[in-house]
Formats: sequence, C-alpha cells, structure tokens
Amino acid sequence: MAYPRRVTDVVLAPGRDRSLRRRHPWVLSGSVAAVQGEPAPDALARILSAEGETLGFGDLSPHSAIRVRVVHFGKDPPPGDWLRERIAAAVARRAAQPLLGDTDAVRLVNAEGDGLPGFVADRYADVVVVKLGSAGMIQRREAIAGALREVTGAAHGFERSDPSAARQEGCPAREGPLWGAAPAAPVAIRERDRRYHADVVRGQKTGFYLDQRDARDLVASVARGRRVLDLFCYTGAFAVAAARGGARSAVCVDSSAAALELARRQLEENAPGFDAALFESDAFEFVRRDEGRYDLLVVDPPPLARKQRDAPRAARAYKDVLLHALRRAESGALVLAFSCSHHVGAELFRKIVFGAALDAGRSARVLRGLGAAADHPVSLDHPEGEYLCGLLLEL
Repeated sequence: MAYPRRVTDVVLAPGRDRSLRRRHPWVLSGSVAAVQGEPAPDALARILSAEGETLGFGDLSPHSAIRVRVVHFGKDPPPGDWLRERIAAAVARRAAQPLLGDTDAVRLVNAEGDGLPGFVADRYADVVVVKLGSAGMIQRREAIAGALREVTGAAHGFERSDPSAARQEGCPAREGPLWGAAPAAPVAIRERDRRYHADVVRGQKTGFYLDQRDARDLVASVARGRRVLDLFCYTGAFAVAAARGGARSAVCVDSSAAALELARRQLEENAPGFDAALFESDAFEFVRRDEGRYDLLVVDPPPLARKQRDAPRAARAYKDVLLHALRRAESGALVLAFSCSHHVGAELFRKIVFGAALDAGRSARVLRGLGAAADHPVSLDHPEGEYLCGLLLEL
C-alpha cells in the first residue's frame, strides 16, 4: 500500500514542541499556531515545530481539543503498511503474553498503549468488537476491519458507537457489523474456570469489563467462607468469581435490571445453589440503609469524573460510598476499592480512601495496589492512558 500524499502541515506555536520531543502522542489545540493545506480524511498530517523541523506524523482532528494524535515520530513518514503491521503486532503480543492465558476474551488493541490512538478492539471468543474514537481512525474503518479479520481469523466483527467521541471529532456515530453477522445474544466467553456472557451489542464498554480480570482472579483466591458485598455489580462478574472461590454468600447491587438478570443467569450457571441476593438499586443509596455485615467487599463504581472539572464532585462521591461500605465490613474483612476515572488517579484515590476510613472510624491496611490487566498496556509516553486504579484493604 502506498503512503498517502501529505496534504496538511500542522505548525506548532513557539516553545510548544517540548511534549512532542518527549514522545507524548497528543498535540493539544492550544499548541497549534497554524494548519496549512487541505486536510484529507485518511492522510496523516505532518507536525512541524515553529522553526520548521519535522517532529512526526499523526491524525488531525480539526474539531477536537486533541488536535493531533501522533502515530509516528521523526522526520520521515511511517511505512505505507503501518496500520496493518501495528494491529498485527498488538494481536501477536497478546497471544504471546503468559499473563493472559486461559481465557478467550482479551483486549487486542489499547489505543495509545499499542501506538494506535483513537482505536480499541476487544475479542470475545469468535467476535471482535471495535471502538473508533478519532476522526482518522473512523476514516480507516474498512482498513481496520480488514486487518483485524485477517490477523484474528474471527468470524464476526462489530463496531460499537462512541457518540461523545464522534461529536468531538465532528464525525457521525456508527454502530453495526464490520464483517459477519451481529451477535443475536450475549457471547459466551471463558475466563479461567469461570464462564461469562458478554452483551457486545448493548452492554457497557464493549460488553464486559475485561480490564478487571486480575481483580476477579484475586477475589476468587480470597473468597472462601466469606460473605460478599458487590456494589455496582453490573452482570455479576465479581460475584461469580467469589462463588467459584468458595464464598459463603453474596449481595449484588446494581441499578440496571437487564444487567442483574444476566448476573442471575451467570451465578446459576457457575455456582448452582449459591446463596446470592440481587438488588436493583442505586448502590450509593443501598449501602446507606443496608444493615448487612460482610467479610469481602467490592466497590467498583462507573466513571465519576469524565473531565477534570468533575474530579472534586467525584472525590466526594467515592468517599461517601466507601465510608458506608467500610461501616458494613467485619473486622478482618477485605475490601477492593476502585476508581476508573483518569482524573481521580492513584494518589488522589488513596487520599479519598484514607478520608473514608478515618470518618468511618476503621483502621485499614493496604495489602496491594490494583490496576488493569496486562492486555490494557499503558505507554510510558502517555500516562493519561492509565485510568483504572484500586486498593486491596484489610480491616
């Protein structure tokens, strides 16, 4: 494939090239002095310093605060087959990664973590689910689908829409099959000795929380004989892990009736007869009025701070739910507490947990820091890619 003719130069303002020289893959709108030439949808823009030095090539997003997502650094453009080769390399890394064994559900492409900003792809058994979050990657939809189909051999490819990203990028949102047929039912997947169903068409994210695989393994390893509280349980993946690990009982709380119905099904299939109570409720309200006592608690809310300005409000919400959860914990209980908001990072989250424990009057020890599984790599050049953080506490 020939490299497309360069039609656009993005010229940086004086002194705004430092992050590019440190290989950070974003050029923000405030760093751009001028855009020269007529942008082509599928062509990479050349990024120039104020002095005219070529620093790299990337996808121009004229309507986004992230004006350019860099895919290649240096004065020469990437080879014409760069997209296919990076997809193939990302898939091959997962296949060779020993930390990802014994599962048929993995993230195949993790945006900047794999040198493919604006693009994620997850595999669920024989289905690949794609999310495209930049104008450049959206324009490459067919090439991406072709490469994924070739290197994975999967029978089905499905695109999930990202309306927020599409608006920011000035592109229409799209959802539907990329190849093969759209799954008519949740896709059966395997994770260690657990069996789940991922609703790749209507479910959260791309259908399942693949990033919490390691945490589910941890829950299974410590659950024996414990009474479990799973707040924001979604489709019950943590509760299933606890049940398979020998937990005594579980209370699962989520606001989605559809998610709870799938949770009920998964618990019945993985642990017939397990003592599980499922509550359709706002988890923040439930834990305030709950009178149960628990030995293993999982507190994994959805993203509460999608933007920096949301961080103070999110911090208060995290503290509130943790405060009441800690009051329900028995002495010696284990608590897994998470933030999946980049703007509430590990340092701030630890302070939030400290404040909640202090106000709850509970003494807690940190046993382990928690994060996303190995198929969600974060580039050292792009710390913004690290969004999931957590703590394993012992009371």
